[in-house]
Order: sequence, then C-alpha cells, then structure tokens
Amino acid sequence: MSRIIKLISQEPTPSDMKYNVEGSWPALVTPFNDSGEVNYEMLRCLVGFHAENHSTGVLLMGSTGEAIMLTPDERKKIIDSVIDEANGKIPVMVGVAAMTTKQTIENAKYAKAAGADAGLIVQPPYIKPKQSSLYHYFKDIADAVDLPLVIYNNPERCGVNVEPETIARLAQHENFVAIKEAGPNPYGVMRTVELTRGKFNVLCCDCAFYALIPVVMSSGGKGTSNVTGSLCPREIAVISKPWDGYDDVLNMREYLYRYLPLIRMMYSETNPVPLKWALNQVGAEVGKPRKPLMELSEGNQKTMRQTMERLGILAEDSYQREYFGKK
Repeated sequence: MSRIIKLISQEPTPSDMKYNVEGSWPALVTPFNDSGEVNYEMLRCLVGFHAENHSTGVLLMGSTGEAIMLTPDERKKIIDSVIDEANGKIPVMVGVAAMTTKQTIENAKYAKAAGADAGLIVQPPYIKPKQSSLYHYFKDIADAVDLPLVIYNNPERCGVNVEPETIARLAQHENFVAIKEAGPNPYGVMRTVELTRGKFNVLCCDCAFYALIPVVMSSGGKGTSNVTGSLCPREIAVISKPWDGYDDVLNMREYLYRYLPLIRMMYSETNPVPLKWALNQVGAEVGKPRKPLMELSEGNQKTMRQTMERLGILAEDSYQREYFGKK
C-alpha cells in the first residue's frame, strides 16, 4: 500500500484498523478531443502528472470529471485506464454514487474489481432524502462492498445536507474511513469532529467561498480533495498536509493566501469549466466541457490568465508547462 494511504488503528486491536486517507487528492478532469470523445492518452498523462508532483492520490468520477455526462461504457473505460496507469504510482479514489442504492452498489463493486484504493459516495442529488434514508443509503453500500469508502457531503449540488449526527453514526462502520465536506457550514465540520472525538478522518473541498480549509486543518483534519490541485499539485499538497507541528501551520497559511486568487477563480464558474480552460493554457489538451456546459467566459479568461501569470504558472519553465510540453 502506498506510503500515503496508511493503515492506522483507532483502537489497539487489528479488527479496528482503517485506511488513513490524507493529504491532497486532486479531482481529475475528463479530457475530450475535438470530436467530443474521451482522450484516454491525455487521461493517462494527467495521472502521471500527479504521480510526479506530490499529489497523495487522484479522484475520478466526480463533478470535476463530468461524470454525470458520461456514458456507462465511458465511465468503465475511464476507471480501467486510470487504475492501469496509476498502478504502483499513485492511489485512486473512484466516485461511485448514483441515484439509487442498487446502482451505487454496482458502481462500487466495479471500482473494487478494477483495483480502486477507495470509493467516494455523495448523497443522491435531486431527490432530497431524509436523514434516516441517507443513513441507510450509505450503510447499505458499505455492507455490500468491502472497499474503503469516503462519505462526500455536497449539499449545494444535492439539495440536502448529511448532518453531523448521521456522519457520526456511519463513522462506526468499518468500511467508512473519512468524510469529505463540501458545503458552506464550518460549524458542521466542528460538530462532526466533536461527535467522532477526532477519530474519523475529515477532508474538505478547496472552494474559497466555503472557507473550510483553515477550519478543517486546525480541527485535526487530514487534507483536501480539491480542484486547484489538478493544476498546481505541489502547492496544494503543502496546503493539504496534516499538521505535525507549527511549521505545517505556517506553510499552509503562506501557500493558502498566495494561491487564494487562483482557488477563487477555479470556482468562478461551474466546475470544471475554469479548470479545463486553465489546463489547456499549460499544454494539457483536455478540450472543452461537454454541453450544456460552455467554455469559460471572456472576462473570466482574462482574470484567470492574469492570476496564472502572477503565480508563474504560464512561464516557459513552470513545472506544468515543462511536463505537458514533453507529452
């Protein structure tokens, strides 16, 4: 197992051991060619980029990957391609959620069989289940598939919050290893830490408007599953490092505020629209988003370019341009 997904024990007995998911897990975009088909060669290239530039692992089949707009065959081939490329280089977490419990279980079983290191499950969108239904949705999946699972709480996209009390109940299941928080509720993070007594790994998204990173990391959080790290993996890895001492605090603060303008721009339009535009500028030919998503607006293109220039990302010798320029 990778040095960055380690086995730890919440209690000093082997039966209580869980995977320790920590650090920076950038979400991969799904690259498309000019005809709108998946560019599997570039997808493999993106995996290598993260393996070489300090990302803890990679996440696929999330909103950044436009998973909801992929066909079932595309989803399976993407999972297979990424896990094949990542083998021995970097861990892979696969988004497996679907509208129904049955389909989510099928997705999780496929991810496990393909060799995924972990699965990510968001609450079902649109249907807005009550908390008891959410609890059984997550628990039924964990009971059915022996795979480390991360709960993904994204109330803005899904229309319902997974409350801390529900998370705390689920945290007792051996297959749930972490929670990724992605909503404008810092208190919810604190309440989750309180209820789980700090024994359940908490990660968060990097949306600047939610301001979760300082709260999560100062509460003993373990890192981020992020968008900005897809472009700047080295820097977001510093921000996402669990705190072992005060130097980690200072480093996180320095890098967070230096890169805050870029993080903010990544959420200036619907994810992954800004990220795809930015990756194209450094030579990663990931193409356009699938419709109905459109390309980044001209005004935001200008601001994004200025932000990237100030951070040196567009310089000829930036590690991003050097890597993708060789491909």
